[in-house]
Amino acid sequence: MNVTAEPGTGHGRVLLPWRSILLVVVAIAAYAVFGAAPGAWVFDRAEVAQGEWWRLLSGHWVHSDTAHAAWDIAALLIIGAIFESRLRWRLPVILIFVTVGVDTWLWWGDPDLRYYCGLSGILNGLLIVGLVYLWRDTRHPVALLTGIAAVLKIALEITSGQSLITQTAWPSVPSAHAAGILSGMVFVIGAWISGYIRKRLRNTWPARTARWFKLTSATLRT
Repeated sequence: MNVTAEPGTGHGRVLLPWRSILLVVVAIAAYAVFGAAPGAWVFDRAEVAQGEWWRLLSGHWVHSDTAHAAWDIAALLIIGAIFESRLRWRLPVILIFVTVGVDTWLWWGDPDLRYYCGLSGILNGLLIVGLVYLWRDTRHPVALLTGIAAVLKIALEITSGQSLITQTAWPSVPSAHAAGILSGMVFVIGAWISGYIRKRLRNTWPARTARWFKLTSATLRT
């Protein structure tokens, strides 16, 4: 949660990470209603090829067992609580972007993978974007060290072929976690390029001329 001061007062107010809480509720509801590894909702390559495209989205929000759900939902809540105040409206946009990135990897990058489920892939993308924004705003070494640790963890998992922390009914897919981080970095680079272009456009001759006329008009009225 984020605590901010009300303008003109010395009192603070608590800003709940309502977007993250809503997403947590969705994930809990999905597990409560559909149970573990629901056949109609997990990523199933054969069924996606037959036109069940919704699995590309729903597969990230269902889980293989209770432990899998608990780990992922807790991570979603923690990451959201820490970073939502910085990411704000970008949070759902990031999740959508990273979902597309992870799905792209699942489909073309790992064609032998038949089944997949869980939030962990897209959460790695959200984590890395949040850490970049935290580093940008604070230059706090914890952001940098956490990012390095996340990358090293995934590298070790890819090397060993299994998760270092969790043991769930379905085997971990570390390459999907790496795809999440790479997708998050692509989002950050794209956001930086977009901001740079907007800044350059604001400094073009028409924009400068418009600002000059606006300033001159305001001066003449005073």
